[in-house]
Amino acid sequence: MKLFAFNINGNTNQKVGIDELSWSNDVLNDNKPFLISYDDNVSYSDYSDVSTIENWDRFGLPYATDYGSVKFAVKDIVDEKSWSGLTNIEKDLAIKYYSYPSDVEAAIHLMTTKGLGQQEAQGYILRAWHKHHLNFIESCKLRWAYAKYYVLLYLSRVDAEDLFETTKNLIDYYVETGRLGVEYNDDNSGIIDFIYSVNEYSGQGMEESGYILQRGTWTEFREQLKDVFVYGKYTEYN
Repeated sequence: MKLFAFNINGNTNQKVGIDELSWSNDVLNDNKPFLISYDDNVSYSDYSDVSTIENWDRFGLPYATDYGSVKFAVKDIVDEKSWSGLTNIEKDLAIKYYSYPSDVEAAIHLMTTKGLGQQEAQGYILRAWHKHHLNFIESCKLRWAYAKYYVLLYLSRVDAEDLFETTKNLIDYYVETGRLGVEYNDDNSGIIDFIYSVNEYSGQGMEESGYILQRGTWTEFREQLKDVFVYGKYTEYN
């Protein structure tokens, strides 16, 4: 995912929110101040890529579809730069978005930069996680509502209803706890494991369930659902 800021008058030194901290609607020329691309290979004329952890935190919402989109954008940057490559401010934000490699490393950071004791650091991490969890769960509820629409684009209503019934427990875990699956640092398999037929569902996932596609390919179907469940990539309509 990429975050783009509008260049006022086409000037890359006049990026909205970065170089120009205040702006009027007139200078935007009916453009949005920020755009988000879910495709890392996409760019926009008159916009600059400003994808940093700090900028995602400052400007990601409300331009992202939901909180979870910002969380995973931050997580991707943390993974790319590694914990040791982050600034102290970036580490603070990684803790805010539950995107740090381990509680130990997060606690050491808090103890050395904020002077917290061990128990204080542990309490700080727990509170940050809980705030993140509440926000992410709200994202999951909305994502599931839109995921059902995409399922019905690829499967007949009969097969879709069967899929919903088959995955009810996994969806309940997703909506109630945010569980995605083993590849997302969850202890148990989740809905993404079933969609991709991996881990606990190797050879017995979605594609092996006997459903007949009404359009596209299984690869396209899986990617479409992953985009919704993981990145919050969907078109919200009234």
